[in-house]
Amino acid sequence: MFKKLQKQAGEILDFPSDVLGAGPKITMIGRSTMTIELFQEVILFSEEEIILGSSEGKIRICGKDFVLTTVLPTEVHLKGWIRQVSFEED
Repeated sequence: MFKKLQKQAGEILDFPSDVLGAGPKITMIGRSTMTIELFQEVILFSEEEIILGSSEGKIRICGKDFVLTTVLPTEVHLKGWIRQVSFEED
């Protein structure tokens, strides 16, 4: 119930969803750098694909030469050539 009230209050006050913790925050710089925050788990990591679990489903990132430059409990920094980002429902 608190999450529902928090979401409604955030919508009324026009807070960004990352402030409310409502879902992942993805920041891309060109096609070579990405930061993903507020995810729940790393499901798969290879040089060509990363799958992260989040509160809104899976985040799939495809490309090549992937390197995780920073790995924190709810944040990763990725470098490589990003070809595609997609979202999948659980």
